[in-house]
Amino acid sequence: MPKLPDSAKRYFWDIDVETLDVAAHPRYVIERLLEYGDFPELKWLFREFSQDEIVDVIKRTRRLSRRRASAWANYFDIRRDEVQCLNKPYPSQPAAIWPY
Repeated sequence: MPKLPDSAKRYFWDIDVETLDVAAHPRYVIERLLEYGDFPELKWLFREFSQDEIVDVIKRTRRLSRRRASAWANYFDIRRDEVQCLNKPYPSQPAAIWPY
């Protein structure tokens, strides 16, 4: 699998992009580009990864914003209840049993 395009490197600010192995970390790359990518990066993403891989990431990740997750769910015609980012978060801790 080829390296990231130069235009996509700005979305990976927290790592050394030159050492990123796209084949070893496909979920990370897909998440970042779905969340922050623009048309050239998304074009590259759709060319390099299968639709099944991308849809699987959309369904399983919790790293997409609700806005992006909703948009991609609409784009790929995924039911909202299948997308973990769009499900309710885990409930908070219950109130203390002892009332004092």
